[in-house]
Amino acid sequence: MKVLGPICANGSLRKSDVVPWHHRLGKTEFSVLKENLKLGKDVRIVLDRKLGNKKNYGLDQNADPLISVVMPFHNQGQMTCQSVHELAQDSVKFKMEFVVVDDESYLEHVSMVKSCLKDMSAWYDFRYTYLRNDVSEGYSFSCNKGAEMARGSVLLFANNDMMVSNGAVGALINTLVTYPKAGIAGPLFLGQRDIQEFGGVIYNQAGAANAFRGYTRVPKQLLMAHQVDYISAACIAVEKEIFVKLGGFDTAYGRGYYEDTDLAMAMRNVGLRVVLQPFAVVYHQEGNTFGADSKEKRLLMSKNRQIFREKWKDALVHHMPEGTPFFATRERYIKNLILWIDQVIPTPSYDSGSQRMWEILRYFLNSDIQVDFLPIHYFVPQQWLADVAYIRSRGIRLQPNRTEALCGRAKCPYKAIFIARPNTAEDVIGIIGRCCAGVPIVYDTVDLHFLRESREILQQNREGYVSPEEAIQLALCGEGKDLDSKKECIEKTMAHLDMEAHVTPDLVANVTKVYKRLQSELDIVTRSVMTLVMSDVEDHVLQLLGMPGSKMKIVSNIYPDESISVGQKLLQDESSYLKRRHGGIFVGSFQHVPNVVAMRNLILVTDTIREHHSDFVMHIVGSHQPPEDLLKQLNHHKGIRFHGFMTDDDLTSLYAEVLCAIVPLSTGAGVKGKVAAAYFNGIPVIGSRIALEGMGLSADTDYFLAEEIQEYVRAYSELRKDPHLARQFASNGLEKIASRYSFSRAIQVLDEVFKNLNDLARRLVFV
Repeated sequence: MKVLGPICANGSLRKSDVVPWHHRLGKTEFSVLKENLKLGKDVRIVLDRKLGNKKNYGLDQNADPLISVVMPFHNQGQMTCQSVHELAQDSVKFKMEFVVVDDESYLEHVSMVKSCLKDMSAWYDFRYTYLRNDVSEGYSFSCNKGAEMARGSVLLFANNDMMVSNGAVGALINTLVTYPKAGIAGPLFLGQRDIQEFGGVIYNQAGAANAFRGYTRVPKQLLMAHQVDYISAACIAVEKEIFVKLGGFDTAYGRGYYEDTDLAMAMRNVGLRVVLQPFAVVYHQEGNTFGADSKEKRLLMSKNRQIFREKWKDALVHHMPEGTPFFATRERYIKNLILWIDQVIPTPSYDSGSQRMWEILRYFLNSDIQVDFLPIHYFVPQQWLADVAYIRSRGIRLQPNRTEALCGRAKCPYKAIFIARPNTAEDVIGIIGRCCAGVPIVYDTVDLHFLRESREILQQNREGYVSPEEAIQLALCGEGKDLDSKKECIEKTMAHLDMEAHVTPDLVANVTKVYKRLQSELDIVTRSVMTLVMSDVEDHVLQLLGMPGSKMKIVSNIYPDESISVGQKLLQDESSYLKRRHGGIFVGSFQHVPNVVAMRNLILVTDTIREHHSDFVMHIVGSHQPPEDLLKQLNHHKGIRFHGFMTDDDLTSLYAEVLCAIVPLSTGAGVKGKVAAAYFNGIPVIGSRIALEGMGLSADTDYFLAEEIQEYVRAYSELRKDPHLARQFASNGLEKIASRYSFSRAIQVLDEVFKNLNDLARRLVFV
């Protein structure tokens, strides 16, 4: 297959002449590669969304340049120009330079490459350095020479026959920064019609192999960033400081082969890791240097294998023999493995619960704890694919099948199993008992489901706040089998709570369901060595129900420290904050019933506020669609703007325009992410007791408490009249939110969980 067409003519280059390499593939070839290219696109979407092009994926954005692309070439000027072009397109995201090392090329190729560099540097605004070897020295020497002249903090070694797909550079840099102890980050290499290399394997007799070569699909069990023995130096990223300390590529290997395996061994020798990032996808026209299978190539490989084996003989005894399945060669890097089980894969861009989940998973990764994630429902809607790809790109392994995950090995591989939500526990507790007996279970309530469901029943018959004690009292009426005794208990409970309700069979059935939910939650708490709760309210409720407080750890919503810093900066800029603001905002997923119920209240609140402030606009933001009749009401209301899902950047811009968040929740449980998000964006909150329950905030200093419609009007009017008051409330609230919900605080609690896990495991008994 001829991928590259003529792109240079008469020593000059036109931008329109340069076509991305994957546009030149034939239909059959492209259809085979399309899925793998999509992987890189998915993760790029989330990297750009989460980190922003200007943030340089976590590295020092003041570094100039950030990345030095070191590219040796020997002749092949046309191919070199194409490779530079593919990489240069990412220079708009990064401060990038090119160090091109001419390994004694013919003059016509020299002039072609120099001309291309000159033209492309003007198009894409990058600097370049052109070096030349008077005598051909080979790959290792040329790379080292280029690295010496490089000014970037990250070196990206790139063959001149290697073409990157869009987003590959960003994925590699992000891996280098975020993967624990990463020393080298490398991509998935594609050939003309199939996978060329999915990481490399080094065997105990110094043989080497490209893993999964010839496959047409990435193995799903390995579709995440993970450790490998080595990665071909045709495209690898490494921090310059580390590369220099290790002495660069060992020139003992001459013109090529084994210099990349040698560098990988050197990295591990100093405690660093070689990480494959399958969401960075590159195309490599293998064999252009020595030919696909030339005599010179075979002689070099044989000679360098002996050099490599002698140098690393002590380390090679820990490697596996040739013929070992590729999957098994990866297993030796898996240590401290835990399993997290939940209903669905977290989607941090869409809801605060997933955001919390991701921050917990991030803690595991940063603590060198590897994670398998088992979703009960593996189906992933199209709009979630980018989030799922991002999670995998950070090193989380998704397990599509519970039987295979829990029972697929002779011995259960997990140090601990975390289960989120009671319905998840009901689905898996039996199979865990059969296949992973003795492995400690940690239960994450997410919120107490029976509490929320009991409140929903009571609030159908009484407006206002329902306390946890009242919800428990009703839930306990569902005990037993006798219908009359349940009915009598419900009647007495409602009378005690000053409610008038006709106790129907349906009501008795609903209370019975709530009681069963309560028992289900207590059962998994009892079976677990530890329970994670969202707030001190849930801790109190479980203790009221007889659960020991020593088993509870409060792990509430978690927010990156940088989010807190953003809110603090917004509030420090007084002139910007005190500009004319008006209107309110409500953010929440409409898959969550309490948010749907809140919309009815919000319409009434909006109507009443507009009677006093005609310019008041209520902005409603959230993933998923509310029920059709409600959506129609929202869309036709003059004072309401229903936005649906918004990106982080768009949502931040909207927060900057509104005066406050209005949260008229009448039911629910747990901690509300929408409240914390308001403070992180520098605005105060007007909300109900349910909305602020468990947040650790104080009414009249941190937020405005409102249960009646007129209380929302009074609070909004006060804020509108005195923007200094709004700023003060927002500042007070943010200070407390930062102390309770920061990632730094969560680390302290999760450290305690793992510190005590081994001792607590001895108490685990499966019934």
